Amino acid sequence: MSRQKKWVIGMVLVLMALAGYPGVTNAAASKEAFISVTHTVKTGETLYGISRKFYLTGDYVQVAKWNGFDPKVALKAGTALKLSNPLVMDEYTVKAGDTLFAITNRYFNRNQYMNALMAYNRITDPNTELKMGMALRIPLPAGERRHVVLAGDTLYSLSSRFFKAADYQHAIAQSNGIAAATGKISAGQVLRIPNPYYYKTGGASASASVTIASPAKVLSIEIDITLNKLYVIAGGKTVKCFDIASGRKGLTPTGSFEIMTKIKNPWYSAKGIPGGDPKNPLGSRWLGLSVPHTEGTKYGIHGTNAPASIGTNASAGCIRMHNVDVEWLFDTIPSGTKVKLHA
Repeated sequence: MSRQKKWVIGMVLVLMALAGYPGVTNAAASKEAFISVTHTVKTGETLYGISRKFYLTGDYVQVAKWNGFDPKVALKAGTALKLSNPLVMDEYTVKAGDTLFAITNRYFNRNQYMNALMAYNRITDPNTELKMGMALRIPLPAGERRHVVLAGDTLYSLSSRFFKAADYQHAIAQSNGIAAATGKISAGQVLRIPNPYYYKTGGASASASVTIASPAKVLSIEIDITLNKLYVIAGGKTVKCFDIASGRKGLTPTGSFEIMTKIKNPWYSAKGIPGGDPKNPLGSRWLGLSVPHTEGTKYGIHGTNAPASIGTNASAGCIRMHNVDVEWLFDTIPSGTKVKLHA
């Protein structure tokens, strides 16, 4: 074997070894969630409820996938879930004597920031991996910035420089509608503790790209199955009205539900028709409803390949919309949106 062939084979083996080494990541991996929260499942908790609490969405399938669980199997109490880059890190019930500053220091302090700084930059050993000239990504509540490591820099000195407790106190106040100037809280009040390091990368946490809306801007949906109308409501006022098709007599469930799943180009599994096929009766979008014991897969708001049916009671229980209308709804309405169906 020639020296050149030996060199080529050697390089191939080196590249294969590097590809399997955990320290070597591609561009997509570098954008993965940098922080995770461990949550111990309590009795009665569901994947859907956990995804609503920590991600403000009903995308329980993604939470199951991250943990290697079957989304259709009920959780067991005591199971430890790893939640990748959640929008909400915890919920805290205010006790007598608590202050917003004290609560901030409970969840955010300089040591925790240093750990976040390491995780954000995939640093496991600060003694050997922090090198002069390397570009660090600095996580901040207002969005990340970059810092080129200088001679003498340490993780502790960088944490002291960039960590400002007031910024994190402001993040908690803003997420809970508290006036940051006064920081007034009351015993018994439940505070949502946001993940201030959350950074919309479009990577693993893209499904959680939902901002915490102020109460005045929260959207809801009301569906009148007698009139076959769907109303989008904001601040108590109707902002959009759509014609729909609902179920034949008695087939559409009534009551209050939530948008539980959102799927582009859904498959029609009953007949194995792929998404995007003109024969697919579900059209271009599916917004599944949290009807008990259905996991958002049986009843939903979806498009249609039969636009002439809009305005009638024609379905097996679902809500049909024109594809252009359901696409607007899909893009506008976040998972977890309240939906009320009535006759």
